[in-house]
Amino acid sequence: MSERADLTGPEFSGLSDVVSLTSAPQQIADHILSGIAVGALPEGTLLPGERALAADLQVSRSSVRAALLRLERLGVVERRRGRGGGTFVSNAEPTALAPMADRIGEFHAERRNLLDARAVFQNSLAATAALRRTDEELTELRQLALRYSERAEAGVARTADAQFHFAIARAGHNPELVRMAIDIDTRINAGFRHDPFSHELFDHAVADHAAIVEAIATQDADAAGRLCEEHFRSTTMPPQR
Repeated sequence: MSERADLTGPEFSGLSDVVSLTSAPQQIADHILSGIAVGALPEGTLLPGERALAADLQVSRSSVRAALLRLERLGVVERRRGRGGGTFVSNAEPTALAPMADRIGEFHAERRNLLDARAVFQNSLAATAALRRTDEELTELRQLALRYSERAEAGVARTADAQFHFAIARAGHNPELVRMAIDIDTRINAGFRHDPFSHELFDHAVADHAAIVEAIATQDADAAGRLCEEHFRSTTMPPQR
């Protein structure tokens, strides 16, 4: 059975501020291509329908339709009609992405600064949470870390990971920090999560989450911040070339 891409997840419900970077068909196509390139959208993944995708990205259906048509012409997605139909990733091989190598390279170069900024900001969020969290919020973080550890599949793991980190942001008791966390995450992921996934990275993240929670539990702000920044750098940032 194909896995449907998780383009927003419940942690984003109610958001009204999706970045304008996804407004052009080529930019939408670039984001989907990037997701394919890093393995976030493996071959066989069912993309959401045009209506759902447009709603998730807050763009017009015509922009989504044009983006998907470009990808279909490249041969990386396939549209199937009838029961069980939809738009599927049909070819995730590097050779299929070769015609767009330059654009994908530019896209990742631009994202590198955003990933760096997110890692630095997450340091501050975790440090703040360590100093301001309540006992109830600490309990929630333990539960979310446990929930993540039980979800060793790409789509559900990414959603559980986002829920864990947004809970850390909320524990800072400043709605502007939460808004900023959502904004930078949305700018990076633009409707679906691009973070790479592997079982090795998953195991690494499980250990990281546990260490971060314990630092927050002991209100060790320096350790919580450092551990969280290192976590984002080691599990989401591409290696320097």
